[in-house]
Amino acid sequence: MWHSFAVTRPFGVARPPSAVPSEFHGRGRLRQTLKAISAVLLLALTAGCHKEQAQAKHPATENPVVRTVRPTPRNIDYAVDQPGFVDAYEQTAIYSKVSGFIHRFYVDIGQEVKKGELLAEIFVPELDEEHQRKAAQVELDKRLVEQAQQLVVVAASNLQMAIAQLAEAKANVGKHQAEVVRWESELKRLTQMVAEKVVDRQILTETQRQFDSAKASRDAAQATVAAREADVATSRANLGKTKIDVETAKAQVKVAEADERTAAAMLAYTKVTAPYDSVVTVRNANTGDYVVAATGDKSMPNAAAIFVVARTDILRIFVDVPEAYARYVEQGTKAVVRAEALSGLQIPAAVTRTSWAIRRDNRTLRAEIDLSRKDYDGLRPGMYVYTKVLVARPHVFALPQQALTVSGNQTYCYLLCGNKSIKTSIETGVSDGTWTEVTKMQVGKTWHDVTGNEEAILGDLNELTDGQTVNVAK
Repeated sequence: MWHSFAVTRPFGVARPPSAVPSEFHGRGRLRQTLKAISAVLLLALTAGCHKEQAQAKHPATENPVVRTVRPTPRNIDYAVDQPGFVDAYEQTAIYSKVSGFIHRFYVDIGQEVKKGELLAEIFVPELDEEHQRKAAQVELDKRLVEQAQQLVVVAASNLQMAIAQLAEAKANVGKHQAEVVRWESELKRLTQMVAEKVVDRQILTETQRQFDSAKASRDAAQATVAAREADVATSRANLGKTKIDVETAKAQVKVAEADERTAAAMLAYTKVTAPYDSVVTVRNANTGDYVVAATGDKSMPNAAAIFVVARTDILRIFVDVPEAYARYVEQGTKAVVRAEALSGLQIPAAVTRTSWAIRRDNRTLRAEIDLSRKDYDGLRPGMYVYTKVLVARPHVFALPQQALTVSGNQTYCYLLCGNKSIKTSIETGVSDGTWTEVTKMQVGKTWHDVTGNEEAILGDLNELTDGQTVNVAK
């Protein structure tokens, strides 16, 4: 007969496995696993601390690796997309030059008219009377010219008669001078004979009287010559005066004719005509309306044009180009006009002219594009369009966008100099979004043209600093 009994295990002696209950086997394994995990974590933590201490004592000194690119000759095209509007090539507001009443109008809005075609008539009867008076004055002045010319003929005849009378007077002086000489000789001879008592003194006295009479006649003839000379001078002056009167009368005729033409011109203003082939867009004329003559500066605020006409053969597209692209837009620059009102019709075109100067209010350049209306009849003045001005920059040096950075209003790039990155200011032109035209670079304080030999750094330029050492990727 078997009896059970307990075996007493000395303290510190491990229980044989066969003697450990099964529920204690699982707990022992768990404790061993936890101890192993704790040991691993401790080792990892210790290793991390040592690594951090090592990194603190020996920091990393590797330089950033970069790639470079040189400015490359490329063709860069950029479309300056701006809104625009259509207008007539010419549009004229027609005012009245004279004040009067609308007698009749002949055209209405939408009607095409030819150059010189009558649009309306203004009733101004006093202008007609004024013109008739000026025309009559011209005829009167012409008759005065004829009269002055006849007076020239009379004056010339009087001059010839005075010259003839002068010649006659001079001949009479010679005749009387001969008598004086004769009687003077006779007087001397008789005086000698009287002294010798050969001839009676009474004969000497009679001869003296004849001598005195001859002298008196000679003096009278000489006075007549002086008078005839004065007559000749007067006749000659009168002839000159009549000739001047003729020229004056002719000049007066010219003045009268100019006045007549002025009156005729003012009378012609009563007929309002078209200045060129056009379409009537506005009519403010009604029969019987009183119109006031417009001043040259259109200073009357309430004055309205009788008609407004617009030229129809050519239309103008107005577009404002931003200041940054103004220098690239000139006559002949290609463009595309898109009219949304015509189902998005796109019209190839070219810039016809520019204002050259930049507008101060919006810093834009006014460009104009002329289009033929017969080719695009749907276009009308006042229509809204979109315009693409195609800026083409052929064979220019360019850098990719990744090589550029902007700070404030200045564009920069980093040039590779040896193994250093040098921050460099650059001057740019047109960009197509991928490539940007570069024209100049600043070296020190001097700007130099881009040659294509420069090496610009690509990549995230925000991580670079001026003068930083870099490594170039192979």
